[in-house]
Amino acid sequence: MRTSFLNIFCFLVSLAILVWGALLVVGFAQYNMIPSKYEFLNLPSLAIVFGGISASVFISYPFKKVIIALRESTRLFSQSNIDDQLLEKDIEKILEWQKRIRANKIKAVSELSEEYGNRFEGYLFSILDTNYSTEDLRELAEINIQETFTRQQQINQIIASMGKTAPVFGMLGTLFGLIVILSGFNEMDSLLTGLAAALMTTLYGIIIGNFIFIPMAKKMNNIASLQFFREKLILEGILLIQQQKSSLQIYDKLKAHMHRTSQQF
Repeated sequence: MRTSFLNIFCFLVSLAILVWGALLVVGFAQYNMIPSKYEFLNLPSLAIVFGGISASVFISYPFKKVIIALRESTRLFSQSNIDDQLLEKDIEKILEWQKRIRANKIKAVSELSEEYGNRFEGYLFSILDTNYSTEDLRELAEINIQETFTRQQQINQIIASMGKTAPVFGMLGTLFGLIVILSGFNEMDSLLTGLAAALMTTLYGIIIGNFIFIPMAKKMNNIASLQFFREKLILEGILLIQQQKSSLQIYDKLKAHMHRTSQQF
């Protein structure tokens, strides 16, 4: 096990943001960074929630994966392009491959390997080009599919972790707000400041967790599952080509596989 200085640095920065937010809430620090008309944003509450989330994930996960997870979180409203229409096009594409390979296998496999390059299809054709058996092709391809799916699941786990910890740090901000309220119950300004921090931090924690990170994790899990299914469909098609099945057999089996599996999503 080795020490990641990037994780340590990012954790310390995140912790400093959290502590700064807490100090702002309890009155030990001041700021004048937001115009008065935007004061409803409550910068101390945001600092506590985001600082706490960042500190937590940089302790738990590698730096590179956290950065990837943060980048993925910005795609909240993006959608997967994998649907029945795309899968139908994949089946048509597989049937076209079958015709090319039947005409001249060595030439077609080599051309297809170069044509698709580093994509999943190119990986499969590169295996075919090295004369692996059908069993070896299935084994290597399934390992590749599972590895890709597992890596994406790890990223999704980080996003889900952010969603679960956001309300926790929202409650932490609430505690700081209560401290202000109880320590200055004879002063109206302290009472209002503490009450605002207590309510806004809880609100931010709930919104950030339940409306951003948790839905994003669910969406990314669904996208990863669809990609997993699509790659399995393409693999089955190439295996059927390798087994020298007819076009009708390939089409019927892939359609059956598509309808059987798509019911799970």
